[in-house]
Amino acid sequence: MLCEFFQEVFVTDKKNSKDMQLAEREMEEIPVCFHRDKVKDMLLSLKTDKSLGPESIHPMVLQRCADKLSLLLSIIFQQSFDTGQVPKNWKLAVVSPIFKKGKKSDSGNYRPVSLTLVPCKIMEAMIKTELTKYFETTRIMSDCQHGFTKGRLCLTNLLEAFEAWTRILKGGHGIDVVFLEFRKAFDSVSHKKLIIKLQAYGIDEKMINWIEDYLTGKSMAVKVNGKLSSWVTVLSGVPQS
Repeated sequence: MLCEFFQEVFVTDKKNSKDMQLAEREMEEIPVCFHRDKVKDMLLSLKTDKSLGPESIHPMVLQRCADKLSLLLSIIFQQSFDTGQVPKNWKLAVVSPIFKKGKKSDSGNYRPVSLTLVPCKIMEAMIKTELTKYFETTRIMSDCQHGFTKGRLCLTNLLEAFEAWTRILKGGHGIDVVFLEFRKAFDSVSHKKLIIKLQAYGIDEKMINWIEDYLTGKSMAVKVNGKLSSWVTVLSGVPQS
């Protein structure tokens, strides 16, 4: 029941991708290096209180074996990135339903938390770091962007908004404020439209190929009391990190 409920938020593209009108930037290669030392640092910084992923290997084991595993993982990461192919087991996510409030018998009162393989999350984080650097140096992100931006958060967003409202009111003007909230925003991101946007932002082909393969063919199953539901295809959505 929980798996079916979580699956309901997925979206499929109904419009032709040509309907998206985006100003395109010149393609620029984003340097991504999966050097052994960087991978080792990522392994050593793992939080050992986190839950186990589908591989059932505790993060503490990976952390304590960082010296031996870092070379192997750096080779796997580089091979995956160069070929644009993600290992199939990296596309599996075990979902833990976290109860929020209300009736426990209502599927809508549970929040899904996806657990994926730790090595996959490490590679995700390394690619995310380089993408973020690219967006910052090219100033693609708006100055109004506060979420997922270094040195900014919800509080800085609120402070800037409050300052703007105060300035307008002191000037003797009226102001209307509209708040919008997107339901299941991360889970309903269209894979196809995301790729089109990244291409328009000048992301190079190698990076695009890896991200597209990473998002394609993902599956999830819900785990409750040690029992797994049947596996279902993930049609939309991106990781939250």
